[in-house]
Amino acid sequence: FSFGTKFEQYENLFFSPELDFSVEDLTTNSTASTNLKKQEGNYTDFYFNYGLDFDTRDSSYNPSKGNKVSFFQQFPISSSKNEISNSIVFTKYKALNESKSMTGKASFYFKAVNSLDGSDVRISKRAKMPYYRLRGFQKGKIGPKDNDDYIGGNYVSALNFSTNLPGILTSFENLDFSYFIDIGNVWGVDYDSSVDQSNYLRSSTGVGMDWLTPVGPLSFSLTQPISKKSTDKTETFRFNLGTTF
Repeated sequence: FSFGTKFEQYENLFFSPELDFSVEDLTTNSTASTNLKKQEGNYTDFYFNYGLDFDTRDSSYNPSKGNKVSFFQQFPISSSKNEISNSIVFTKYKALNESKSMTGKASFYFKAVNSLDGSDVRISKRAKMPYYRLRGFQKGKIGPKDNDDYIGGNYVSALNFSTNLPGILTSFENLDFSYFIDIGNVWGVDYDSSVDQSNYLRSSTGVGMDWLTPVGPLSFSLTQPISKKSTDKTETFRFNLGTTF
């Protein structure tokens, strides 16, 4: 259960406080590692979360220039493990060809999850790569792996470059094409030093298509992974209900 709001505190600076209460029951099966089995049990958490957004984009929808900087923190008021999460996102938009409405986008994302009292981060609180920030890889199937389980990391980073491709199929106004390069990493295992930290840059490139339909925007992408670890699971085609650019 959560309750929050968002408002413009100063010009272009938005503040979004939130109170979050959760009850969690963790169970494992026979294939789980000993360390994961130790984390079984019931957990009750009460968090104060807040975000700060500094937004100088010319538009919140399809911007052509400007920046957006976001910071988000999840702070434990009462928690079994006292995990604290910090995230920062910096995104820049720049017009590459104004006559053709061609816009470039560059974005940096970083998230760190640690414990205030030095204890191990609970498996359900560990950081995972957002699905849309590293295309060409299956959701949740990269980073540290404990036995057969992808466990996420204490740290996640991503760097994304993209540009729309105007002029393709101009007779279809509801179709938008884009080209992108994604680079990302998920690493860090605090509860077991014997597990591979998986500190390695993954990367991919591809093209995307957004189709605005009566049921909402549909997104398709064709992606080719460039670099990966042997334990990562990749994919070539992806479909989403929602935009990607």
